[in-house]
Amino acid sequence: MKYISAWILVWMAYVTSAQIGGTATYRFLSLPPSAAQIALGGKQMVSLHDSPLQNFSNPALIDSMQARMPALNYSHWIADINYGNLAYVWDTRYGLFFTGIHYLNYGRFTEANADGEITGTFGAMETAVVLGYAYPLGERWRVGMNVKWIHSVLAGYRSDGLAVDLGLDYRNRSGGEWALVLRNAGRQLTTYNGTQEALPLEVDLTYAQLLEHAPFRLFVTAENLQEPAIAFANPVNDRTDPNGEVTHENITLVHHIFRHLIVGTEFFPRKRFHLRAGYNFRRAAELGFKDINFSSGLSFGLGLRLRHFSLEYGYGQMHYAGNNHFISLHIFLHKPHR
Repeated sequence: MKYISAWILVWMAYVTSAQIGGTATYRFLSLPPSAAQIALGGKQMVSLHDSPLQNFSNPALIDSMQARMPALNYSHWIADINYGNLAYVWDTRYGLFFTGIHYLNYGRFTEANADGEITGTFGAMETAVVLGYAYPLGERWRVGMNVKWIHSVLAGYRSDGLAVDLGLDYRNRSGGEWALVLRNAGRQLTTYNGTQEALPLEVDLTYAQLLEHAPFRLFVTAENLQEPAIAFANPVNDRTDPNGEVTHENITLVHHIFRHLIVGTEFFPRKRFHLRAGYNFRRAAELGFKDINFSSGLSFGLGLRLRHFSLEYGYGQMHYAGNNHFISLHIFLHKPHR
């Protein structure tokens, strides 16, 4: 009980400084870490087939099933941005440790002076090195913590930061699983230009249920719980009458509730093959075009598990003008547990 109390106290200390949207730096820390995650809507905090990549989202999921299973995730992100993750779990005499790397490369850009004269090119990239540890609290409960060192280079500006994730996971006897996570609690150690910026702190809650008589697992996540009023009026939904009067979108309590939600489902007719689909309500509302915003929240994917490796694919429509494709590879250095 003392571990849970300490976890809650640390959580409360940081929630008061919560930030969302464009008000925080190091936003790459909130990107989905695997193809399975993007396929299920982008943010599910529960266990996903013993993948070490899931520990980026919730350190409480670190367990022995992931040991000696190096995992790599890659995405050719929007606008030719390259994004990837590398993960591994170490089984030591002191317990199980997770190590991982987030990497985001924005590419090369043309550099010009105030008069528009081309002076060369510059690059931009961001990296986070992660060390995690999980501890069992009895048969059904686990807690975990990630510590992240963050390094960002944007042209000639550099910044370093330190953050932690705190996770709690519970699994019942009927195929249900709950996960509660505080992510990216920390601060910049060095700033880009002397201005201290907040990190993208968030609190996420996921429930997943395995159906008893069908090969389905259902997921629902309530994201960014540290910010109850999450919705805002999207300018694309403004209406102009014949007199030129503009009526803005009316944001209600229902809008705020649904924009916290991400739902997903997983279908596995065979243990070695999975189909996944998800829907992100906030992504659909904020990134969709007028009258066609529904598709922006859709995602899907599949997974194939063979003797020595598994391969997963995930697709997410972030915007009508741009989509994301994720590929995740797991290599089994020993016989798979499942």
